[in-house]
Amino acid sequence: MLRLMECEFLKLKRRPLVFISLVLSVFMPLAYIFFLSDVNTDVDAVNGVMSSLFQLSAYLLLMPLLVILASSLLFQELDHDTLKNLAAVPVDRTKLVLSKMLVLLLFAVGFMAAGGLVNLAVLLVRGWEPVGFWTLFWVGLEEGVIMWAGALPCILLVVLLNKNYIVSVVITFFYTIVNYIFSMNDLFLTQPFGLNIGTLLPGPLAFRWTFQFYDQSRTSAELAELLERISPYFLGRAQVFSVIVVEAIVFLTLIAMAFRRQEI
Repeated sequence: MLRLMECEFLKLKRRPLVFISLVLSVFMPLAYIFFLSDVNTDVDAVNGVMSSLFQLSAYLLLMPLLVILASSLLFQELDHDTLKNLAAVPVDRTKLVLSKMLVLLLFAVGFMAAGGLVNLAVLLVRGWEPVGFWTLFWVGLEEGVIMWAGALPCILLVVLLNKNYIVSVVITFFYTIVNYIFSMNDLFLTQPFGLNIGTLLPGPLAFRWTFQFYDQSRTSAELAELLERISPYFLGRAQVFSVIVVEAIVFLTLIAMAFRRQEI
């Protein structure tokens, strides 16, 4: 499996899209630098740049990028007619597809790490003390895992549609926008932990996990009101990652089954 992952990394390095994705990972944090002049404290500055990473980069950029990269990884052997050679070696197709998904997981974590480190550089350059930054940085890495698991249903769709990239990407962007809207809606943020949209979709799930880690020692009246409404519905690490693990197992199994049934 490690050898397969190494091969997938080597193939991924030759894809220009990977470098474009890394540039996009820092786009939102760099754009937020223009708003730092409006903040009053170090805490506000850290909360502001990290919220831009959590609520914009992760929701609106990372999931679509994961699906687009998955399309490239999953079908490049078919595109270059090398899957028959791999089957003759033989290379187990389940291990092959799982290695690709694990590479995407590492990419998701790296995407969030890159954005977080750029945020740190922005804060230091502007003279703000990074109060509470490292707590939010590690939470951001965990959010990368949540976004990866959240992208798996769309990756399954890519496999089932068998290289129909346009339809897959359109549905993925719709799914991404829906997640973003739901993560901003009290209706889905105030649902109990269980089999409901507020728990199963990555948008509201990630929000109910990450929002509690912002430094809330100085809050505006509007933020205090929001906290009063949604804080009883915050989720713990065990709850969040129990959902992520179950969803990942289910969708990885379905992706592997669909990939194995493709014609060589």
